[in-house]
Amino acid sequence: MTATVPRDSTAVQNRAFAYFQSAAMQQNASVDRMMAWLLGFEWAGMIIFAAFSGPYTWTGGLRNWNPHFLAAVLAGPAFILPSIALALLYSGRQFTRHVVAVAQMLVSVVLIGLTNGRIETHFHVFGSLAFLSFYRDWRVVVTASAVAAIDHVARGIWLPFSVYGVAMVNPYRWLEHIWWVVFEDFFLFLAIGKGVAESNEIARGKSLLYEGAYHDVLTGLANRRFLSEQFESYAASEPAASKALFFIDLDRFKQANDLHGHTVGDKLLVEVAARLMASVPSDAVLARIGGDEFNVLLPHSMEKDASETGSRLLQSLAAPFFIDGHDLLLSATVGIALYPEHGTTLISLQERADQAMYAAKANGRNQVALYRLEDTLRKSRVEDISRDLFQAQANGEFHLNYQPLIDNKGQVSGFEALLRWDHPEHGLMSPAEFIPIAERSGVIIPIGEWVLAEACRQCGLWQNQPNRLGVSVNVSAVQFEQASFPLVVRSILSQTELNPSLLTLELTESVLIRDVAKARSHLDNLRSIGVTVSLDDFGTGYSSLSYLSELPADSIKLDRSFVQREFRKPSSVVESIVEMAHRIGLRVIAEGVESQEEADWLLRLKCDELQGYKFSRPIPAVLVLQYLATRLAAASALEPQFELENVA
Repeated sequence: MTATVPRDSTAVQNRAFAYFQSAAMQQNASVDRMMAWLLGFEWAGMIIFAAFSGPYTWTGGLRNWNPHFLAAVLAGPAFILPSIALALLYSGRQFTRHVVAVAQMLVSVVLIGLTNGRIETHFHVFGSLAFLSFYRDWRVVVTASAVAAIDHVARGIWLPFSVYGVAMVNPYRWLEHIWWVVFEDFFLFLAIGKGVAESNEIARGKSLLYEGAYHDVLTGLANRRFLSEQFESYAASEPAASKALFFIDLDRFKQANDLHGHTVGDKLLVEVAARLMASVPSDAVLARIGGDEFNVLLPHSMEKDASETGSRLLQSLAAPFFIDGHDLLLSATVGIALYPEHGTTLISLQERADQAMYAAKANGRNQVALYRLEDTLRKSRVEDISRDLFQAQANGEFHLNYQPLIDNKGQVSGFEALLRWDHPEHGLMSPAEFIPIAERSGVIIPIGEWVLAEACRQCGLWQNQPNRLGVSVNVSAVQFEQASFPLVVRSILSQTELNPSLLTLELTESVLIRDVAKARSHLDNLRSIGVTVSLDDFGTGYSSLSYLSELPADSIKLDRSFVQREFRKPSSVVESIVEMAHRIGLRVIAEGVESQEEADWLLRLKCDELQGYKFSRPIPAVLVLQYLATRLAAASALEPQFELENVA
């Protein structure tokens, strides 16, 4: 993703202001201490200078007392020492630096008088203003300049010679000094402004770094690091308090991302984050921890509170998302783990919540599930399966079962090859359990090639039957997306010497729309040698016949759940789909047929082929010829020909 934290976001501005204020406070406190030392040295210097070089103007008993010396000594308790104390005790405060500024300018005034003008006033005033500009606060310079102006106006009216220490030809020459002070102030203001701007930019940069380090750059939510630190803080401050951690995974987000592009996907994630944020309590921490995965940490939550929050999270995503002209429907699955019942560390809670989430997905998605011990056992089983998959093929643990396809004349037209796994510990396993694991690990590619080769080899043994029997093979999305997939199919057909027209590859709709250009290229390549293509599980995905005009296919296969949902409806959607499919030259296969009534209904709707337990469960290859023989013997005695009992 290319998105960055917005420089003008409220979070960045607020944090930048806080950084600037903190830096300014530290800077001013440091200058306060520096000015305290400076005032102390200046006071000592005034006393020493007045004691040894001041004129003796008094007579009588006090003739040995230097009045300048007394003035220098009394300046300490009068304004220097209080200012030093204030600078040390209340450093960094705005009031302090203004008091220090007044004290520093008074030192300049007194020092000129003590030296009878031997140090010209403007030299010390300019130096004092330069020191005070370290505060980077133009208001302090204004305060200091005001003190200097008052002093010079007073001197110019009553003691004009004292400004420069000598008699002046022009009694208004003190105005020239005020002009030079204003001139210096102008450049000091420029320097202060530039310094403040640089400090602001540094503060903004630190704020951006913080946002990048602790927040997700796309959604602005907290990230893993922030979540971890907040959890540690909550656990340390309230170790006995109940807490809840939610693991939220978006359902079918990847399909929407692949179909509409990553730009739409990114905008969708931003909208999702906004809805989730509006649905959690104010003290909760909502973090994005992965592509379409989120965590919510509730610092004070019991089981009931957590369940209610989980329901609100699901409800917040129920309404459609309108992104760049697309109406997108999205749901989520939520797993919950409780502290300290299910774990006392963030990692353990995330694991438990993740396990609960996957258990909920297995039960149908768009649900909220609290962690149970069975979830850990299930995870352990998944880990065992994932490990054993890599050796299953080499150990000969895989085999194929075959389920017949019956055409509208009651004849067997072919078989669908279905993978089975005889696990040495868990026994016969359903593909629904191990195929997703094989896809995530990538081992599905060699397994898929073995299935294709074995199905083609077996199909070649059936060709001495009265009817030409084909074989259908399911193709995984991971397998189909390989650039070499068409070459692999060609190679297997060549090795098994199977006529390509007898091979049907079954692909789900979601596989084809992931990369339409690649899918079209692969399908054109395969169909050019005679391989047929069937769109599997129709009715469970986007279910749009418009894709079929772009993606060449030979047939569609109605999903079992779809057929059962529409069965016996007066105006069935199935009838419309069959009619439309026939218009564009597609055959229609219905799977999951379990009764004679369903078979008759589908035949009336003019489905081309039927498949299901009504005709046979999936059977091993060694029983296929027996099934065919039994089927042929019973054909003349049955009407219609769909009454055959299951062979296996």
